[in-house]
Amino acid sequence: MLRVSLHSSLSIVSLCVSPLTHSQERAFVGFASLVKFSPPLPLLPLLLLLPPSASSEERGESAVQQAVVAAEECSVVLNDRSKPAYEVIQRNIRLNGVDGVARASNEDANVLLHRFRFDLVDLDPFGSPAPFLDAACKSVRRLLLVTATDTAPLCGAHSGGFRKYDAFPLRTEYHSELATRILLGKVARELLKHEKLAMPLLCYAKRHFVRIVVGVERCGARRAEAETLRNLGFLAHCFSCGNRFSLSISEFFERGFSQCDVCGSPLRFAGPLFVGALHKKAFCEAVLSELNARNELNERKTALKIVERCKEELEIPFYYELHAVCKSLKVTPPPLNAVLESLRERGFKASRTHFSNTAFKTDASISEIKESVKEVSHRCG
Repeated sequence: MLRVSLHSSLSIVSLCVSPLTHSQERAFVGFASLVKFSPPLPLLPLLLLLPPSASSEERGESAVQQAVVAAEECSVVLNDRSKPAYEVIQRNIRLNGVDGVARASNEDANVLLHRFRFDLVDLDPFGSPAPFLDAACKSVRRLLLVTATDTAPLCGAHSGGFRKYDAFPLRTEYHSELATRILLGKVARELLKHEKLAMPLLCYAKRHFVRIVVGVERCGARRAEAETLRNLGFLAHCFSCGNRFSLSISEFFERGFSQCDVCGSPLRFAGPLFVGALHKKAFCEAVLSELNARNELNERKTALKIVERCKEELEIPFYYELHAVCKSLKVTPPPLNAVLESLRERGFKASRTHFSNTAFKTDASISEIKESVKEVSHRCG
């Protein structure tokens, strides 16, 4: 499904692409419903924090919901390549009384993105966004939002990571962050093709999907390439001791890492991926402020928790799962807060992460982490 909003000074395109088979189109008609929405609704939290649509009913409702949100700000075009979905959107437009500012259309997503330029592009397909990234990156001017629900190839659980995202994943306990950084790296490279720079504002993974929000700047080929290369790199992981670290593209090719400097075992690599910061604190604070003022959101508590954790977590790739560390040490998992406090007392930075409730980020080495965990486990046990 494709949802488009246009304005003389601000243009928005929001895509929920759903290529349906004939049988799926019949199912869509059965599940799609007519829903009445009441403005005002929070546009920013709606775009940034709602999970990807899980049903055709939600797809149809969400399209018109955005039209209601934007009713006083811009004209809206709601597009879907599925004829039955297109007809449901038409009925929902009439039901919500936004005929004057919204219209339905029945067009291919890539075609529309190649024809027009938009300030904001929200790409939310079922499965991989890869087939639509080039068109979306060409079209966007200011803000790009991308959702991926095909987490298996991004995490290394299934094949397809290189075919879809031009990157090699690894199946690790911190797969959620790995998937987020591989997707972000792919988006950064696609934007670079059009001499645009990706500036991550809020990137997170939840349940079965990855969601990234990036600012976009058209800054010329030279600067875009230099900044993008500075934030791209690889992950080196040792499956023997759990040591992991990120390295830039130049380090990867110049230094020739092959063995773990902790235990001497062979290293495995993943990438290319984004190794820079995933969040912009000021942007997270702005979203939190908006969320705190909106009590009507169904997912408000969940959204607040995600953004608050993103704002506070260290910008260090990658996180450590406490239970995985304890399993390697054969000790009982101690309280996570006690581990964080122990690391800080040793002079290291440490924080929780939104990726997992039992994980943490730190600039300590794997050896220091294990020593700290072992000490706290014995003390608490």
